Amino acid sequence: MKYPYDKGFRKVAFNMPFSGWMCKMTHKPLKRMVDRMKPPKGVILRNFAIQGYHGESIDVKEITPENLTDVAILDLHGGGFGYKTSPGQLQFAYEYAKALNCRVFMPDYHLLPDYPFPAAYEDVMLTYQYMVDHATELSINPSKIIVLGDSAGGALAANVCNMAETRGLPMPMCQVLIYPVVDDEMNTESMKLFPDTPLWNAKNNRKMWPMYLKGVSEETRKIAVPIKNLLPQSLPPTYIETAEFDCLHDEGLAYAKHIKGVAECVEINETQGTIHGYDILAKHPITRDSVKKRIDFMKKYINS
Repeated sequence: MKYPYDKGFRKVAFNMPFSGWMCKMTHKPLKRMVDRMKPPKGVILRNFAIQGYHGESIDVKEITPENLTDVAILDLHGGGFGYKTSPGQLQFAYEYAKALNCRVFMPDYHLLPDYPFPAAYEDVMLTYQYMVDHATELSINPSKIIVLGDSAGGALAANVCNMAETRGLPMPMCQVLIYPVVDDEMNTESMKLFPDTPLWNAKNNRKMWPMYLKGVSEETRKIAVPIKNLLPQSLPPTYIETAEFDCLHDEGLAYAKHIKGVAECVEINETQGTIHGYDILAKHPITRDSVKKRIDFMKKYINS
């Protein structure tokens, strides 16, 4: 099916199938691509390991800019819970670090198909706990941590905010959710309208959730699925970005409505002419505008 998205995105408008085999096949190539990337001038990249799910080691990237404050970002990459960090996602992390003068931490959480829920969730929660517990050593302020994620990473970022207090952890300063996946019911209008859109679509989404929630009870889904999380009494300021021709569009808006009563504020950037993952074209004017809005949102609460 053809969709009238901005013609500038045609060069990346390919169908990306989703399967356990496909995810595993990309793990090593994506890691090699990211490992070959050199940080920009004025930025230091350090890799270290922490204990993640079931005590298994996970790698964490720490990005440190030249000019530094005590603010930190926990940056959670997307990829359907099955793909590793992409070069584009790392490039954005560098940009956030430099623009906001803050450290950025990117955990390489466990992935599908070998690690369904709760592996990624636990890895992310344990990374956040590590940042809080080792704040002095990391030269960060535990009350000034921002949580950011795109797509599946957006789900994990939402989980951190919704579940932090149950772990005895401080609430993040704010959260940035970029075209997040938040609802396993998949009955929204956009889920019906976009069965085969480029990069991500309803067909892929319907394969992803059963893989991620394999063997999970209805009760446990209330922990795994953000829109089913039992919300705390209050949530931090929240930025939610959606793509127009994206099966996840409507659930992003539904999540904004869901948390509106408890979030300090909810800012929505409903991009037009876009597809899921559109910001893979980092220099496209729509991407540049969105990145500016993300940074401006975070800056507002850093400076408040």
